[in-house]
Amino acid sequence: MAYQKHQQALPALGPGNQSFLVFHAFDGGKVARSAYIHAGIHADEHPGLLVMHHLGHLLNALDKEGRVLGKVTLAPYANPVGMAQKTFGHVTGRFYLESGENFNRHYPCIQQDFAAALAGFRFQKNDITAFKAAFQSLLARHTPLDPVACNKQHLLAEAFRHDLVLDLHCDTSSILHIYSATDQADRARRLARATGVKTVFLEEEAGGKPFDESYAKPWKHLRQAGLVDEALQGFSATLELRGQADVDDAVALDDARGILRFLAAEGLVQLETPHEVMPDEEICIYPLEGVAPVYSPATGIIVYKKQVGDSIRQGELLAEVVVMDAGLDTPRVPLYSGVDGVVVVRHHIKLVRAGQRVALLAGMTPLADRLPGGLLKDF
Repeated sequence: MAYQKHQQALPALGPGNQSFLVFHAFDGGKVARSAYIHAGIHADEHPGLLVMHHLGHLLNALDKEGRVLGKVTLAPYANPVGMAQKTFGHVTGRFYLESGENFNRHYPCIQQDFAAALAGFRFQKNDITAFKAAFQSLLARHTPLDPVACNKQHLLAEAFRHDLVLDLHCDTSSILHIYSATDQADRARRLARATGVKTVFLEEEAGGKPFDESYAKPWKHLRQAGLVDEALQGFSATLELRGQADVDDAVALDDARGILRFLAAEGLVQLETPHEVMPDEEICIYPLEGVAPVYSPATGIIVYKKQVGDSIRQGELLAEVVVMDAGLDTPRVPLYSGVDGVVVVRHHIKLVRAGQRVALLAGMTPLADRLPGGLLKDF
């Protein structure tokens, strides 16, 4: 049993105004594998923060009973700068107000440096310790000064110490879903089975340098070079915990238990009783290229005709927009589905403007305008 808590100071935003990252590490010392989990990169997405609270308590109990086998590190909030941003009482935690940058984009990416240096490292196959040391060495070449850039650097540095990485998010109003990479499909399915997620999106390259992809890319190079087996390849995924309003003790505790089931399946913790998982046939794997954002054609009040999780057919009515400043005889403006699939996300604020993304639909067929490298621009 070995528990440690440590803090990482960030550069001050102003005199007397310094933020800290907090990490809780449980290390059973019985197996070498490890996991890192955090929530709140988008600081206005709060379901994951409550899940982390419950997960910490569950791990603490397991640790006291000697049932943490590997190392599990938690960061209960991943973005203290964003959590402190408020505009007239509203947390504006998706974008950095100073620059307008999305807090989950533009993480330091060592992919190109790693590809160029791969031959020089002279790795032995499956030398996980050496791989992680190389990642840290290349990441250390980045020397950010800005507090947000430093925050990203520290999060990625912590992630590179681990074999499994989970980034907890949510959308505006949505079903549970997972984002991961096509070369990690088997482990993504394992995570989905453990957490009860029926909708999984896989991509070759999402683009924008989000946290999970910046972690995964050097591992992908190692896999392509034949230097690491699939079972030992570093794994990252984004777990989307429904919508922003879905902050509930019972739901969060159930989600935390699902994450524990995944850690148990990976051999990092030992649960007291056999853990049931969702049948594999209930999971639908979608290409991220087949996920279609839907934009409002008009400004007004949107009235949805489909709930999140509903199936939808191409050409079927999804919603209508009531145009408030039109004549009394003006009909509502309809929005139709462009895909056969499922409603994953709806916008929770019903006053919308023309051109605003109001929904996300998932289909099995890749769409012509959805190209690798630009798949997250509207998410």
